Amino acid sequence: MDNITCAPIEGAMYAFPRVHFSDNFLRHCKTDGRQPDFIYCLQMLEETGIMTVPGSGFGQKEDTYHFRITNLVSPTSRMQETLDALKVFNNNFHKTWA
Repeated sequence: MDNITCAPIEGAMYAFPRVHFSDNFLRHCKTDGRQPDFIYCLQMLEETGIMTVPGSGFGQKEDTYHFRITNLVSPTSRMQETLDALKVFNNNFHKTWA
């Protein structure tokens, strides 16, 4: 996915992907008064139905942005569909804010 890095998930229930936002988006968030990862997660929920938790709720390092996602997609047969929807959302999001 564009502008996403993540350590491999090895037996954990959660992943904490790091999102690398554009300066354009970060300026928008500062003006808006909301955390960038919060806006990203909210927009993801609205557009895909995928629920994630912004990393700003976990005390992430300053000037880094993450989200928490669980691998408990139910039914498990929908996991690939969910990941595909996340990829489309993410890549379109970053194109919009480039």
